This record gives sequence, C-alpha cells and structure tokens, in this order.
Amino acid sequence: MAPMDPISSIFLIIIGTGFVFLYSLYRTILPKPIPGIPYNAASARKVLGDIPAIRAHMASTNGGTFITYILETMQKINSPLIQVFIRPMSKPLLILGDFPEAHDILVRRNKDFDRSHTLGDLVSGLAPDHHIHLKTNAAWKSQRRLVQDLMTPSFLYTVAGPVIHQNVGNLIELWRAKTSIAQGRPWHAAGDINLMALDAVMAFAFGDEFNYNATKPTFEAVQRMSMEAAQATLDEPFIFPKGMVHEALQATLDLTETVGEVQGNPIPSLTWAYVVRRPKTRKAIQVKEEYIRQELSKGVKRLQQSDTPVIQSAVDQMIVREKSLAEKDGRKPNYFSRVMIDEIFGFVFAGHETTSTTLCWGLKFLADQLQAQSKLRNALESAFAPARAAGRHPNVHEITSTHIPYLDATMEEILRCAGTAPAVDREARVDTEILGYAIPKGTVVTCLVTGPSMMSAGFAIDPARRSPTSQAAEKENQFRSWDPTDIALFRPDRWMAGGLDKNGEKSFDPTAGPQLAFGLGTRGCYGKRLVYLEMRILLTLVVWNFELLACPVELSGYHASLITTNEPQQCYVRLREVAE
Repeated sequence: MAPMDPISSIFLIIIGTGFVFLYSLYRTILPKPIPGIPYNAASARKVLGDIPAIRAHMASTNGGTFITYILETMQKINSPLIQVFIRPMSKPLLILGDFPEAHDILVRRNKDFDRSHTLGDLVSGLAPDHHIHLKTNAAWKSQRRLVQDLMTPSFLYTVAGPVIHQNVGNLIELWRAKTSIAQGRPWHAAGDINLMALDAVMAFAFGDEFNYNATKPTFEAVQRMSMEAAQATLDEPFIFPKGMVHEALQATLDLTETVGEVQGNPIPSLTWAYVVRRPKTRKAIQVKEEYIRQELSKGVKRLQQSDTPVIQSAVDQMIVREKSLAEKDGRKPNYFSRVMIDEIFGFVFAGHETTSTTLCWGLKFLADQLQAQSKLRNALESAFAPARAAGRHPNVHEITSTHIPYLDATMEEILRCAGTAPAVDREARVDTEILGYAIPKGTVVTCLVTGPSMMSAGFAIDPARRSPTSQAAEKENQFRSWDPTDIALFRPDRWMAGGLDKNGEKSFDPTAGPQLAFGLGTRGCYGKRLVYLEMRILLTLVVWNFELLACPVELSGYHASLITTNEPQQCYVRLREVAE
C-alpha cells in the first residue's frame, strides 16, 4: 500500500480533531441532570432539553402550557420533585408538587432558600431597580421601607378603597349599559375587567385626580351605539365598540404585553435586549417615565405647599416616606430616583395584571356554579341590609368593615383555582436537600400553585424523606389536606371549616387547606392585601347588581394561556340585572 501523502494526513487529522471538538462541545452543552432527581430521559439527550417536548405538548394539546406539560410529566414520572431543562447550558429547574414541603421551604428554611432571579428576569427590562431583584438582605429591607405603608389597613381602607370603589362603579355602569343593549346575549368581558383594574391601580398610585381613565371612553362608545346594532343571535357573542385610551394608559398596556414575550424564553436578558430597542417599546417606556415623573412632581409640590402632608395616593405616601428616611439618614431626599420610579411602576404593573386575571377567573367560576353565586348574593344582601332597603350599592366603608365569611371563602377559592401566578420560585443559598435529594447551591426550585395536593391528589411521600422542620410540622398537625374527591372543583364551602358561629353555621377558616396563591413567608407577594381589597369590592358590586348567567359551552372553556399571568382564553359574561 502506497504511503499517504502529508497533505492528506494533515487533512484527516484536522477532520478528526474537528469531529472530536464538536462532539466534546455537544457533550458539554447537553443538559447536566442533578443526580438522583427524576427527569424526562429523552430531554436530557437534547441540546435544548425539554423545550422541544414543551413545544410539542402545546401544539398537540388544546390549551397546553408549560404548567400543563409539567403536571403531565410529573404524573408520568410519578414523582413530587422533578427536574426540567429549559435554559441551555444552565442548571436544571426543579419542580416541586407538594404543599407541605413547599410551605417548609417558603416559611421555615430561609437559611437554605431565598428569592430566585426568575420573576425578576420577567421585569428586568422595565423596572431594573425594583426590590424584586434583591436578595433578602439589608439592601432589600431598606428599599422596602419606601413602600411599607401602602399595604397597611389604614392606607388601603381610607385612601385606596374609595378610589377603587369609584372605578368599580364605573364598570358597573358600563355593564348596565351593555346588559340593556345585549338583551341576554353574552359578550367578551376580559377587556373591560382589564381596563377597570388598570384604572383602579392608577387611582391607587396617583389619586382620584389622575387625568386619564380607560373605562370611560368605552362607556361613551357604547352609549353612542344604535340599538339597531343588536343583531346577534341569543348565543352568539355580541361585539361592543371599544374606546381609545390615552397614550399614558396605552403605554402601560403595551409594556405589560412585552413581559409576555419574555415569559418562557430560555435567555430573558437577550430577549429584553431586543424588545426594549424596538421603536414601539422605546416610546412606551418614554411615556411611562414621563407620567410617573409628572405625578412625582405634583406630589412633591403638594408636600412643599402644606405644613401637614395630605395623603391622597401611593405616590404621596412614598414621597413622605422618602423625606422621612432622608432626614433619618442625614441626606437630601431623592424623589425622582430610579428606585422611586421602578417601585411605582412595579405596583402599577403587578397590581393591574394579576388582579385582572384573577377577577376574570372568578366571574367564570361563579357563572358556572350558580349555587355558590346565589349563596354569595344572599350573604351580601343579609350583610348589607340597609343598602338593600335603600336601593343603593354598599359603600366602601360598609364593604371594608363588614365581616362576610362566605365572601372570604369565595375569594380564597377563586385564588386557589385560578392559579394566576402558577408557581413560586426560590433559589438554594447553600447545598441542601429536598425530600432526601441533594440540591446544589444556586439551583432554582419552583413550587407549583395549582399542582398535586393543591388541585389534584398529592403524592404519597414517606415522612422520613421530609426535612426535620417539615416532619415536626406534620407531627403537630399543622397541615390539612383537601378532599381528593372534589379537589379539582370550585367549591367555596370547603373554606367554611371553622367553628360554629352564633347562627350555628360553620365559619370561614383561612387555614382549611393548602393555598399558595401569594406565596408564603418573608418574600410572599407584597401586594396581596391590595388584590384582596379589589376582589372584595368588585365581587360585592358585580354580584349585588347582576346575575352571572351561564354562557354557551363554546364560550365557557377553561383552557389558559400563560402570558404575563395564567389567563383564561375565554372570559365571557351573560348578565341579568338583579331585581330590586
């Protein structure tokens, strides 16, 4: 055999080296499972991990989302803790579907776990200096002082409550007009609820003198309608005109949509780098910055013109707090800092979107569960008998000061079933364990809000696998379980598990069973009291004024879309005014 010429030898060596390099690179970027924790074996052999399987699931499943993929995978693997690979060349994401262990992580194991970067990644392009990005340390505690007064009962009931009540009243008047025109036909309600929630949180943030309102333009457009336009058949959705909102409000809506683009993206930082450079997004950010600075300027002027601060909005309260903190720290107040602006936009964005989605689910549940709706209406009419006798709405003071157990139960059940924020994330601060598995430092653990033990039967877990603190809690009977036979159903009565009241009926028990809607512990949802207040006012006024009738089956699906929140794909209402 003739010897191989030098050029051919070099060529083969280059090819061989290249093959070895590419194979080594391929092996390097493949997912690296955490030893012992169950996972989808096929996904571990793909560079993109579970992403192809997630896409296939969503394409083949009507209403499939990342969460439904996780639930399906968890059941297939038959494990309450699994790992998925959704970010190339990153640690696996752990998914936990067990309330007792989630409760333990969120409440008792603060030395082992802290807030993860996941939720912060979703808003980093819009509010980079918001406290959500900070670990639980002195800097976080210091920054939270700026907003610590906004969730106190005194602020919520005396400042926020009246403006929320006013804006829900605007929605009631809009729906009264639509009900008259629709004559028993259903219509799409999500847009109305979304705009009302935006109006409410803007009024909370900037006061009732804020110049812009999103609901009123639609109301004016509906009032201009001709009755001859009502030509749809009884089960066909009626299409109402929409009003044009001011650019300040539209900018907020547009920026909310950008977060949906980042949701589920494997590399959020690259996505934001692209999104914030688009002309539409740049313009929306500019408008957002301008209206927040304008409202801050008005608030500072009010403070400077008055010897005694008059608190009319969240901005007013934050300005007073910043002045106080600056005096204490021996510095000049910075009313227009990046932190001030981002904290304000944080509760505008979060308070608007989460409340809107939760209320959409709530109205769907009540329309399809007429017995629960009727029971709620009876409880409201009994509690607000003077308002009923006078033929008026309950006022905000009556709503916020009257204890109505079944209303509390209904709100908790809506939150349990909606899964508005479908997961709560924490990151391991140290090498630790969950259910006997070794968890490396830096691993993100996602606790499912509507997973096993929450909306489906929990996994059977050997108590010995639990953490010592979780075992101690179980021995003290701190955890209750939902009845697995009806755990997936909307049933407010499950929360009426307390002792007997003066009428011999069971009372509302907020600890009746698992609930993770707002997270738990030190880093639980900051704005949950605001959401409860908005829910309380809207549910009271809607159920007080209207019967929520069942919509046609084709308009009553329960599939969701995981955009910014876990939104219902369909939210229609068919209303009939309650007879006085």
